[in-house]
Amino acid sequence: MENNSVDQGNLRDLLSVIFKHKVKIGIIFLVVSVIGIAVSFLVSQDVYEATAKILVKFGRENVYTVPTAGGGSPVIIDSAREQRMNSEMQLLQTRNLSEKVIRKIGLEKIYPRLVKSEVSSSPSRTSAKKLSPFEKAVLLFGKSLTVADIKRSDIIEVNFQHENPVIAADVVNNLVDTYMDEHIKIYGASGLQNVFEDRMKLLERKMNQDRNELDAFRRQNNISSLQEQKTLLLKQISDQETELSKTRSEINENLGKLHAMEDKSYSPAGEVTLGQETDINPNAISPIRTKLAELQLKEKDLLNRYTEESIAVANVRKEIKAAKELLAKEERTYHDKAVITTNQTLKAIGNKEENQRRDLARYQQELNRLNNLEMQYTGLEQQLKRDEESYQLYGKKIDEAKMSDAMDVQKIVNVSVVQPALRPITPIKKLLMRNIGLSIFFGLFAGFGAAFVLEFLRHTFKNREDIEKHLGLPVLASIPERE
Repeated sequence: MENNSVDQGNLRDLLSVIFKHKVKIGIIFLVVSVIGIAVSFLVSQDVYEATAKILVKFGRENVYTVPTAGGGSPVIIDSAREQRMNSEMQLLQTRNLSEKVIRKIGLEKIYPRLVKSEVSSSPSRTSAKKLSPFEKAVLLFGKSLTVADIKRSDIIEVNFQHENPVIAADVVNNLVDTYMDEHIKIYGASGLQNVFEDRMKLLERKMNQDRNELDAFRRQNNISSLQEQKTLLLKQISDQETELSKTRSEINENLGKLHAMEDKSYSPAGEVTLGQETDINPNAISPIRTKLAELQLKEKDLLNRYTEESIAVANVRKEIKAAKELLAKEERTYHDKAVITTNQTLKAIGNKEENQRRDLARYQQELNRLNNLEMQYTGLEQQLKRDEESYQLYGKKIDEAKMSDAMDVQKIVNVSVVQPALRPITPIKKLLMRNIGLSIFFGLFAGFGAAFVLEFLRHTFKNREDIEKHLGLPVLASIPERE
């Protein structure tokens, strides 16, 4: 109950203040509102926004494709698109471009109030830290300019707000033209042609030097055809290795014979079984063997007719013994001769092997020399080839630089204006109606504010309720005011 009474009392007090000062509130409201509306009609203008759209084109070098599973269409990815778009937008918003546009159109045409305020201001009141009209114009220009990219496209939208629709469109179009010129200066290849031509002259001198070194190397080393020389040398090495292999086989064969002859063992009776080396002189040994065979056959025949103690058998055996001794003597003689002959043969074959080894080593050394020469010659040829390729590459770059310069002259760049700024028809901000509404609002606020301030500053009591409220004392009597 107490809260309700307090709220009712506060509302009553509020209404009483309003009704008490209603005349003052009305007068202040009318004065402030009329002044605000008058100023709005004199000063306020609507704001227009001009818009231009720029297409940023990216070539194949800016994207790459990723194959999809199943052989579907590849996915095109451009990871640096956002960075490039942001770079172009930042270029459009640079202070350099803003100053150029203001100078081109004229400060007095874009912001005439700044020029008038500068003329009307007193020089004595000008501070060293005060901004010049041009600097103020640059700041206002930046606040009125907005640059943004349109989502899911390669288009940049340039907007400029101004009270004059014609100036708004003129500013945007001049800004876009200035941006195109700056873009050409930044990304253009001016001056590269001279750099490439100087580089080509250096490469031309380098190629002549390489050719002279190559010719001198060819003459100095008597190189007519390295490949033919290597082919002939490889054949000689192959043939020499084959002959060396045969020689080693002959050595092994004769060593085997020699070992076999040196390992012959003699019987207790003085007989020795010799091998084929005794056939070196068959004309001397074969008759003895034939005579011995005949005597042995005669012995067998005699044993069939006589006893072993018979004189005929004893005589035959004496002849057999003499034949064997003679045969053994002859075989030993020719055996020793065979050993000597085999040793001589081994020595001759060893000399032959040594010569073949030396020839093979010489061939191999010559092959290594040719390989080294070939490596050096190939290195000189490759250096000349690299210089020739670089020379041709710089020739292509000169052609590209000439084409790029021609494109710059014709303003053929990777950005193009798809929509120039046109004069806006309707304003985006109706400042007059807004200012009228603000004038009415401030008039009401000033009237009510003044009433409550006057009520707060008053130190008298007008009725018994004020006395009871503020002093907490009862009112015993009241005297009416004299009319």
